[in-house]
Amino acid sequence: MIKLNLNENFISRIWENKSYYSNLETIDGKKITVISPGIRNKDEGPDYSKATIRIDGYVHTGDVEIHKTLKDWSLHNHKNKGKYNKVILQVVMWQNDSSEEAIPEYKHSEKIPTVILSKFLTKSIHLIWREIIESPSSKFRIPCFELNQEIEITKKITYLENMGLKRFHYRSKRISDRIENLKNNKVEENIIWLQTFTEYVLEALGFSKNKNQFLKLSKLISFEKIYGENFSLFQIDALLFGAAGFLLSNTANDNYTVKIKSLWENEMKNFSKGVMDNSEWNFFRLRPQNFPTKRIAYASGFLFSLLNNSLFNEILNSFNEQENIYKNLFTIFYNIKINSYWNKNYNFGKPSKINIQPIGEQRIYEIIVNVVLPFIFQYALYQSNEKLCNQILNFFSLLKDYSKNEITKAMEKQLNIQIKKAIESQGAIHLHNFYCIKGKCDFCNIGKNVFVKEKQMDYLNIILY
Repeated sequence: MIKLNLNENFISRIWENKSYYSNLETIDGKKITVISPGIRNKDEGPDYSKATIRIDGYVHTGDVEIHKTLKDWSLHNHKNKGKYNKVILQVVMWQNDSSEEAIPEYKHSEKIPTVILSKFLTKSIHLIWREIIESPSSKFRIPCFELNQEIEITKKITYLENMGLKRFHYRSKRISDRIENLKNNKVEENIIWLQTFTEYVLEALGFSKNKNQFLKLSKLISFEKIYGENFSLFQIDALLFGAAGFLLSNTANDNYTVKIKSLWENEMKNFSKGVMDNSEWNFFRLRPQNFPTKRIAYASGFLFSLLNNSLFNEILNSFNEQENIYKNLFTIFYNIKINSYWNKNYNFGKPSKINIQPIGEQRIYEIIVNVVLPFIFQYALYQSNEKLCNQILNFFSLLKDYSKNEITKAMEKQLNIQIKKAIESQGAIHLHNFYCIKGKCDFCNIGKNVFVKEKQMDYLNIILY
């Protein structure tokens, strides 16, 4: 059998579909029955939790780990990590070239039940590969998949645009609610807008892995105290990394780390409402350029520019030139300066041989669409600036889509459409998250159209019968 270079995500898709394998046995000949493959884990630790597996007649409940080959267990150093002590089964795709490869062991030297999945497939790996590529994951399968093909594409696109506008106002309302909440704390108005904008930009910097952590970090900053202090970038770095919990037990001894640790201890901790535990931050399965340390460095540059360089006014002025709005906004966020230390380091004391971009183009795009536009729209409402409100909505409705994620890709395929604009992409996400996965087809124009026809056909079948 030709060993395709399959990643663990693909192998997991095979594991989750029990029709792709049968008559499983461990390497040492124990019979395996998969009662439940488990719940997918996308954070640090085993790939699946709460799996139920019958091994040699005995039912076990626990974790399942997915690997390409037997040697991956030791390569990933799982034996020395306590989180892997509850693994009841290791699922390996390929037999190693070396037949002498040892069966992986727990920390206490007991053998881990292991299955070589490729030996028990019910069809060729090439056929499975084609089926998986052409079929959406059940996680993203919408109720009307394969039933909405008769609806005109233009009608589906129009509905996505309506959903996109709905999502825009949903985000704007979140910002409005937060501002009202801060007003109850009797904070100065300009500080309220500064804090709210910072909170939502930092939340966007966290991706799905660290979104809540970044939001928590932003709320630890005493904006009432830092406003008007004219802090240096080093001081802002010390504030954010200290509040994030990265300085308390930091053993790196380079000049930068020593300096901000000193600034935190002697000065900047007074401007924080608390300190996070650094174990709260997720690094697992993230590329180095997406590490929370890199993102905090960018957040520091952003906050420094917001406090000292009139960044908010620059953003407002971007809307003066209708044809260059996106270019102007993108340039502002792309040119935010971070401490030079983070151009060469992805973590404290972890230098890189190449320069690492502090933020990617797609992340800037998503900050503009998900934070800047609804925030400035809310600010324009507050200022009773109807012209700016209309300008923002018009810009959003015409903005090209630069993002591609699992949801929009799946929605494009399942709705048989091509997403070209940001408003359509946002609409696809809103439709999926608030209607499709919740089964609210009766509240969706596409679903109502599809399933009304289905009900009519059922009714006719009853009459004809």
